Amino acid sequence: MVATTSIKMDELLATWLGSDTIYENVMRIIETQKQESTTNKEGGNASASALDDGRPPLSPKMVKKIPKKVEIPSFFAKPKDAEGNPQIPPPQPPKRRWSSSFTEDQTWNGDYMSYANEGRENDSPKSLEQDSVATDPTAATQKKKVCIAVQAKEMFTELGTAPPIRVADSQHQQLGGALRRYYLQTSKDEYHTSEEDLIYIPLERFERVTKELCNFPTFFHKPLYERILMLWSTHYHLNVAGGGGDEVQLPPVVTYGIFHYFWKTEMAPYDKNERFFRLLKRPDLDYITRDDFFPYIKELLNDHPGLEFLSNHAEFQDKYAVTVITRIFYSVNLCHSGRITSRQIRKSNLLSVFQQVDEEEDINKVTKYFSYEHFYVLYCRFWELDHDRDYKITREDLLKYGEHSLSHMIVDRIFDAAPRPFEGSDPATHDENGNVISKVSRNFLSYEDFIFFMLSEEDKANEFSVRYWFTCVDVDGDDKLNNMEMRSFYAVQLHRMQCMGHEVVPFEDMLCQMMDMIKPANAEFLIVEDFLQPHCSQVSGALFDALFNVNKYVMFEQRDPFLERQKREDEFETDWDRFACIDYNRLAMEEEAREEEAMEVDWVTMDEEEEDADEYNSLGLSGSSEAPF
Repeated sequence: MVATTSIKMDELLATWLGSDTIYENVMRIIETQKQESTTNKEGGNASASALDDGRPPLSPKMVKKIPKKVEIPSFFAKPKDAEGNPQIPPPQPPKRRWSSSFTEDQTWNGDYMSYANEGRENDSPKSLEQDSVATDPTAATQKKKVCIAVQAKEMFTELGTAPPIRVADSQHQQLGGALRRYYLQTSKDEYHTSEEDLIYIPLERFERVTKELCNFPTFFHKPLYERILMLWSTHYHLNVAGGGGDEVQLPPVVTYGIFHYFWKTEMAPYDKNERFFRLLKRPDLDYITRDDFFPYIKELLNDHPGLEFLSNHAEFQDKYAVTVITRIFYSVNLCHSGRITSRQIRKSNLLSVFQQVDEEEDINKVTKYFSYEHFYVLYCRFWELDHDRDYKITREDLLKYGEHSLSHMIVDRIFDAAPRPFEGSDPATHDENGNVISKVSRNFLSYEDFIFFMLSEEDKANEFSVRYWFTCVDVDGDDKLNNMEMRSFYAVQLHRMQCMGHEVVPFEDMLCQMMDMIKPANAEFLIVEDFLQPHCSQVSGALFDALFNVNKYVMFEQRDPFLERQKREDEFETDWDRFACIDYNRLAMEEEAREEEAMEVDWVTMDEEEEDADEYNSLGLSGSSEAPF
């Protein structure tokens, strides 16, 4: 009704203004109003002179009305002192926190806490308690802890040992004398100024310091202890001993003063991720290498209850450590350079997973990196293909993977172009400028290379897997997949589908279907970013399966929508977790069947031996009937 009325009014107005007489009258009234407005604002004389010289009046939009006083909003106005004068210069901004990832002050003596409460002696205790130094919004309701120095002092007093002065044990007497000689009897050591600074905690009691003060996993205590001593030795030689001559052999214990030095230099200035990064890497490098992880995984094997059964299997302990480290590099080091940077640590969940495995008793519940069942699946698959037991997978071995599901063309590309986990990461293979001067042999796949391959093959929904297979299919290396490259891979698939008796899908139909699912930015070619779009997370691997994995492509064409819905709603976070669970159960059942078969063979052999023994005794050839043991 309202719309109809508006239309009729517009038609009436158009008809009314269509009359020439009415239009001229309206324009005359408008000109008169403009002249009167100009006369009122600028004065009669100015307006008359403007009209006399033939200049048109100013446009109403150009006439500016200047207020008597400009009011500045409060958030733009300069602060004033008690007399109302502006403060020049303005006050300094508040001091930033040392670290934005902690809810308490991380300085040694509570410097930030003291600065935040400076000049607030008259404030109520409640207001001081609510003014937390943390950026975490939940920290305002928490009671602030004492500074790190007091916490460390209490812990060293509780767990530590004071150096003895006179004891019967000569070893302790020598340790106490060495601590006083190297630390107290020199004026250059600012961290040991009293006997209390010489209280030390031995390695076997350092776990609480590692977990409660440093916020590292418990099994980090031994590598952390050794790192503290190494850094202190370097500091002592350069700054206390003067750096001349041979380095002195300092006592191998962490004192309160040494921990004070470590906290001020390696802990207080950094957040959790940076602390973790600096602890793992070598002090003279700015990245983490593969070897940097081994001490921590070794301590995990010795400490975790879920890995206790591996204590008598040193070989499998080593293989488990290699598997965990390789999986870490697979997920964190996406550029596959073999060097993990601080930025990559921040973008990953590595620190939180380390904390999780420290608190979780069931190692298999930590599916990221540490699951023993996942290691079992990876190693058994490698072992099944490595028939000659030389820990090398050849092209012929890899063709047997997944019941010969891969085409020979993609296998060749895996050996020739696929990313390798630690290729060129050894400093010995680089020149002075960091350029790679030698590469790992590509005639075979090592166990680490096979882990990269298998993780990428069984889960094509993650970013590294997409880049892995994109590199393999991009034959000309121009970072684009064109129709010619995809057609050459699919031609092999067509031949295999015909030989296996499957329905043949023409290349044009397959490509049209995949383009509809991926929705690339350019219809002429595909780039990596097309596969990494949010809507492609579950379908990015379908194109790769269509190009080189005939079994998975046939399953994709014959998929059941009901089963696909169940798969999306199950408990597994990734396709790899789902595959590893299914394959582990298969391998476990096969192992049980082999054990049962072996037991049956043992029983048959025992029965045959008993029958032979009865015949031997019946002939009177057995001699004494007593048992030989």
